[in-house]
Amino acid sequence: MGFTRLVTGLLFAVLTLPLPLHAAGVPSDGTVTGVLTINGKKYPLTHIYARKREAWPADAKVLGVDDPGELSCGIVELIATNTALPEATLAAILRDDYHGSEKIRGIRLLIDGAGNKWEPLFLLESGALHAVGTTDSRTEVQGDRRLKGKIAVKNEDVTDVRTFEISFDVPLRVQYARTEAEGAERISDDRFAEEFLKAMSGEWKIERWLGLGCTTASGTLSIDERISPRAFRGTFHITTSKGDKVEEEVTITTAGTKVHIQGEKVNVPESIWILDKYDLDFWKNLMIGNNATDFVVLRRAPL
Repeated sequence: MGFTRLVTGLLFAVLTLPLPLHAAGVPSDGTVTGVLTINGKKYPLTHIYARKREAWPADAKVLGVDDPGELSCGIVELIATNTALPEATLAAILRDDYHGSEKIRGIRLLIDGAGNKWEPLFLLESGALHAVGTTDSRTEVQGDRRLKGKIAVKNEDVTDVRTFEISFDVPLRVQYARTEAEGAERISDDRFAEEFLKAMSGEWKIERWLGLGCTTASGTLSIDERISPRAFRGTFHITTSKGDKVEEEVTITTAGTKVHIQGEKVNVPESIWILDKYDLDFWKNLMIGNNATDFVVLRRAPL
C-alpha cells in the first residue's frame, strides 16, 4: 500500500462518508438499511457501494467548486440501491455516464474527499438526478477506511417529493479509471511470459499513485537485477505530496498473467509508508492496477 491514509475530512460534524461478480450483479460492499421514497412510493435500499476515485471536472460543477484543483483529495461516492448493480452499471454511475433503468432505484452521494462539500443525487428511470428545489438533510458519518453512519434527506420541487433515510456500515474501496490504457496495446496471454522478461528491466515512471487519503506520490521504479529466471529486484524512489522521500525495495514476479510487485524493505517508518503489494495488468509500456487502498499507473521510460 503506501502512505498512511487518514481520511479525516470524512468525519462530518453534524453535517457532522476488483470485486467478484455473481449472476445478479456486484455484491454489496457492506450493510445498509433504509428506504427511498418517491412521491409516496417506497423502495427498500438493500445494497451499498463506497468507492474512492479521482475527481473530474464534472464533479466540480456538481459540488459548486470553481476550480477542479480544489478537489485534490479525490471523490468519495456512496451509492445505495434497491438491488445489486451489474458491474457495467456501477462503472457507469461512477463515470457520471448513467442513463437510468426501469428497475433500479437508489441514491448517490457525491462527496469531496476532504469532507468540505457533498451533494445527493437520485438514481431514477431517467438517470442520476441532481437535487433541485428545496433540500433538507441530517448527516452523521464517521470513518476513514470504513464508513459508518446515518443520512436523511428530503428533496422537494414543484412536482415531486423525494426522501431517503439510511443507516450503513461499509468499507471504502479504491475505484480507478484506466484512461491511460485506452490507446495502449494489451499484452496477450500467450505473449505474457516472453514480454515480461523482455520489458521489465529499466526505469518505470510513476504516472499516477493515489490512495484513500489525500496524499499522492511521484517518482520512479528502477528494475536493475534479475534474481531468478522469472523474477526481478527493483527499487521505488518516491516523493510523496507531503515531501517525504521513500526508498522501497521490491521483488517483481508474475501471478498468472499479471505482474506481481511485493514490497520487501522500506527506509521510513510505517507511519509514512507501508510495504506495497500489487498485481498489475500488463500493457505495452504500461503497468496498471490497484489493491484495497491504492491504485498506481507505471509507464516504461524510453530506452
